[in-house]
Amino acid sequence: MANDASDDNALEKEGTGDDAPESGAPDLAVLPAKKTKTGAPWWAKVMVGVGAVLMVAAGGGAVYAKVMLDRINNAGTEKNLLGDGDSQAGEDIKGPLNLLMIGTDMRVNDSDKIDRADSIMILHINKDLTKANIISVPRDLKVPCNDEPEGTCYTKVNGTYADGGETQEERFQGLAESLSTLTGIKQFDGAAIIGFEGFLKAVKVLGSVELCLPMDMQLHHQMKEQPNKPRTFKKGCHEYNQREALWIVRERYAYSAENPDFDPDWGVGDYGRQHMQQHFIKQLLKKASEEGYITNPTKVGDLIDAVGSTLTYHFRGHTPVDMAFALRGVKPNSMKTVRLPSETSMEGGESFEVIPEGKPLTTTEELFKALREDTMDEWIAENPKLLNKD
Repeated sequence: MANDASDDNALEKEGTGDDAPESGAPDLAVLPAKKTKTGAPWWAKVMVGVGAVLMVAAGGGAVYAKVMLDRINNAGTEKNLLGDGDSQAGEDIKGPLNLLMIGTDMRVNDSDKIDRADSIMILHINKDLTKANIISVPRDLKVPCNDEPEGTCYTKVNGTYADGGETQEERFQGLAESLSTLTGIKQFDGAAIIGFEGFLKAVKVLGSVELCLPMDMQLHHQMKEQPNKPRTFKKGCHEYNQREALWIVRERYAYSAENPDFDPDWGVGDYGRQHMQQHFIKQLLKKASEEGYITNPTKVGDLIDAVGSTLTYHFRGHTPVDMAFALRGVKPNSMKTVRLPSETSMEGGESFEVIPEGKPLTTTEELFKALREDTMDEWIAENPKLLNKD
């Protein structure tokens, strides 16, 4: 596929555990809505940056990690994203782990300079630190408001970040509190924030990335940017450059029954977009491995610098190198990605994602229990239809 070189400046102008808790997850039945003010633009940003980069960086083992120590540790910015929980500095990293990761959206021209949680995922690593599962949390999922009496206020989960405080740390802590209440996970073991620019820079470092489209697609942002150049992105696996990858991972409108080529098994709307984001992460890791970024310290350094430029992390006293070495046994191709069995509901004139009562609610509660008790393999085996398949 012919690719036009993309420009970083042009892209920027686009807009840029503990063991099982004492009690399980709360009742998630559909609840009366309250109108909320989220203000978050709809497009998704690529994420799971820290997991992706650290898995790549850790691939060579202890000697390799030592060579890269300074570069990895200095790649991102450490902030107290998880508040005053237990510090694990000086201790070995032990599984299972639940890491909360978000992709943020902050346009260059935003007057408030507030970033927004536009993609939300929980990365679960098993006890042996050899398997990883990604759980996508819909940004419009309906949740109780933090610090409000039970049953009196509800918002979208990304609203708990946007409205969580003035600083990035306060906002992330608000989101973590909401998801702890939702899932029953008492304390997340780590956290990461990444802007989509980091992964786009990674695509530029790699030259391109192969993405496999589930159907012929016309992309909203490509048509918006290039109204005089109508284009159909064809079904199947093709190499895409930095700008094309951006268009693809931002797309949600094509995942609709209005598209004559729509494949409902891929996911509808925001779920389709989340599925593509997860596919993008796995394909980026695959390309990095094929191009020798796992075995060549100089090459992986370029990748780390690219993603790390927009990475903020908190590993409860551990450094990125500590985490990288701990995750060296996780193979990118073995990662599984799952989605919540939610559906769209219009409430009070606003669109929410809700977990219906009955089997979907029970299945979701069992998923959260699997996260807490490290039984994800069993849950996936019992719920194969909620497993995203590339």
